[in-house]
Amino acid sequence: MDTEAGMPVRRDDDEPSLRSRWLGQRFRELREDLGLTLRFVAGHVGVEFADLAACERGQRRLLKSETVKALLDLYRVFEQAERDHLLRLARDAFRLPRWEGNFDGPDLDTSMLDYLWLESVAERVRCYSATLIPELVRTPAYVESVVRREFESAASDAQMAWWVQTYHDRQTFNGGPPIEVRAVVAESVLRRSVDGAGRTLPEQLEYLAKTADARRTQVRVLPAAARYVPGSDGSFTLFDLPAPYPRLAACTSHAHGLAVHDERTAEQYAHVFDRLCAAALDPTESASLISRLATDPTT
Repeated sequence: MDTEAGMPVRRDDDEPSLRSRWLGQRFRELREDLGLTLRFVAGHVGVEFADLAACERGQRRLLKSETVKALLDLYRVFEQAERDHLLRLARDAFRLPRWEGNFDGPDLDTSMLDYLWLESVAERVRCYSATLIPELVRTPAYVESVVRREFESAASDAQMAWWVQTYHDRQTFNGGPPIEVRAVVAESVLRRSVDGAGRTLPEQLEYLAKTADARRTQVRVLPAAARYVPGSDGSFTLFDLPAPYPRLAACTSHAHGLAVHDERTAEQYAHVFDRLCAAALDPTESASLISRLATDPTT
């Protein structure tokens, strides 16, 4: 969950989330399609005008489930798939109990919560890792080594247990149906130790080699000798989403956390990922290289 940019510790409750922006945008579209004013809608469903206006802007104005259902009725949203989608989006827009409120967990910021939510609803996750092993294929020991370095060894045993369990839950998709994971990993990542003694990496590479050419998970290695692929300067993650969500979202790392992108920018990252796949070894060749590095790092 480090997203290769440090543990997020800041929360800005006034910052619109991707979830709340998508919800507000859809509510505004539905209202405008019917030619209704905000004031009329607010009076009809019994909410404050300012609260409804803020909701459409993606700002933090939590609407009760009954109010959301009343809005969907007024907007004539009776098709069950879209109705369920908007009810879930309204539920998740401002609060994700799975990731918030745990005493041992960090205080995750809005962009990180968006990242975790996107991961939970995606049909496929595609990522390019330039610094660390991709999060969804890490071993517990690798997770612990990374977290301890991020926290400068200050994490308690309870906090460490939370991190390891959290990664495990994400890798097993919280009991939901398995999704596809497609990763491209820079060769230098496979040679980078994350602990002082270098004991963690061989076990991690052995595990990665076993999953590199699996049905659900495929890992490709971008060899050091590969030509530079424009746009691949840093790590990024793509989320392929089911309808009626937007088709694609992307997340990139920066020094203070994450940036979440949709629409045109996400499409640009998808194009970069395709070019990285073309430049990388295929999954079978990648698994072979990873296996060799696991036994002989000088390969």
